[in-house]
Amino acid sequence: MDFYDFIVTHFRILVRRSGWEETDTLRLSHAAYVDGDRVAYKFVTLGDFDDGYYAVQDHVPGGQDPGLTGVVINDPFAQVAFNFQLVNAGNLASEVVNQRLVATADQAAGVAAGIGGPWGFAVGAALEAFANIWPFFGGADCDGPVAVDQISGSRYIIDTIADDYPTGLVRTQRRYPGLESPDGCGDNSLYEVTWLLHHYRDWTTVTSVTSPIKPLKSAAGVSAAAHNGAVHAFGVVPGVGVTHARSFTGATWNVNEVGSFNIPANLSLPVSAVSFNDRLFVFSVLDDGSVSSLAFTVDGGSWVRQITGPIGLQTAEPIATAVFRNRLYLFARDSATNALRVTSSADLESWDTWTTIPRSGPPPASAVTAVALEDTLYVFGVHQTGQSPQTAVVRNTTHDGNTWTGWDLVEAGARPDIRAAHPLDVAATVFRDRIYIASRWQSEDSAGKNIFYVAVNFSGDGDNWSGWRRPESIAQHQASATPGLAAVGNHLYILAPLIDLSEFPDNTLVVVY
Repeated sequence: MDFYDFIVTHFRILVRRSGWEETDTLRLSHAAYVDGDRVAYKFVTLGDFDDGYYAVQDHVPGGQDPGLTGVVINDPFAQVAFNFQLVNAGNLASEVVNQRLVATADQAAGVAAGIGGPWGFAVGAALEAFANIWPFFGGADCDGPVAVDQISGSRYIIDTIADDYPTGLVRTQRRYPGLESPDGCGDNSLYEVTWLLHHYRDWTTVTSVTSPIKPLKSAAGVSAAAHNGAVHAFGVVPGVGVTHARSFTGATWNVNEVGSFNIPANLSLPVSAVSFNDRLFVFSVLDDGSVSSLAFTVDGGSWVRQITGPIGLQTAEPIATAVFRNRLYLFARDSATNALRVTSSADLESWDTWTTIPRSGPPPASAVTAVALEDTLYVFGVHQTGQSPQTAVVRNTTHDGNTWTGWDLVEAGARPDIRAAHPLDVAATVFRDRIYIASRWQSEDSAGKNIFYVAVNFSGDGDNWSGWRRPESIAQHQASATPGLAAVGNHLYILAPLIDLSEFPDNTLVVVY
């Protein structure tokens, strides 16, 4: 996930707007916009100030953060704007000033990008350029803006600027000459303001924004799927059933009430979610080992229970689903023979006979995942090598659903780092005409302690791979079960249950990147 902090940290008053014998009563607002929509806003009353140098944090009531922190903006092509307004406003009620600053921030975000190109606007002309959007200031009193600034443009441009710094932190110190001061006030104000923009990436807990606040949980691996412009994540909690979360942007999530599917609560294996024929289906392994579609949705909100699926096979491992050539393919390991088998359907009513995928090459011993790219269906799994490293990610392909090329190692068995890491599982999806796979890797840290992290690889043809990469994050993340992958819009989402290393751990919380 991409996070942004935007904070005014310090200001120096060189010339007060209210005059030599009066103090400036300062109010401060921060605002963030994505594609014209205000996604975050904060307003604080700082108090009365004489000339001097001040840290904003020291004057924020209750010790709260003075600016915006942890603003999630995932789409790199989104048009983004961050602006702040520092105003002298001692003659209006705080609520009135706040309402008016919201309105002016909205206007500034809408017009500022055209003043100075793709990266903000010229500071020297800022107050004059926007003087007409502060009509409520001025007059007989000395109220008015003393400093305002904005940075705007496509998110990837802002990232380029921020990421040029080692920590993604841009700290700016500028002088802001004030507007023409009314008669009876002091000279035109002159302020020096220090503010920062911080861009960083990290995992975050999937939590609903509506009351009651509810986190997504899963005691098993997470299944993720894209449907109607949203990413859907599914977990399993024994004794509860299937859990579900949905998001259109990754910034806010809706988490279903537990049990809303009205399906068995004693499931233990991960489910498999797939968008097919304009519906989103959830498949699972039932108590008797049979495979079934548990429920489906058309709109992503209301669910219909549906107990149906292919017959003739029982399994004790998670299953996989994929859409290929207008058919839904389902993969499962037969408990009776330990063979990996596949079936498909065009309508989920009539299923083909189960067929066995040949064991040629290094076959997987694990559950598998499947994904289709153009005219090829890919299946990935984890193979027990019998040597060091003990496991490796393997793949198999078919162009017609019947004839398979055979199992081979992904990227010749390459690993994310030089330590003795080995993959435990694998998930797959397609994003921007590339196959992305994510595996949970077991390795050791410098102290010899086991760690379990997620690494991602991608390929445009299934043969040439980019290399395993751990998602960049400011805090170490460890996954307790198989990750899920889904791509929506311009963002690829990775979801996995978090290993909680606290004194009273809850290893079922799902985090997203």
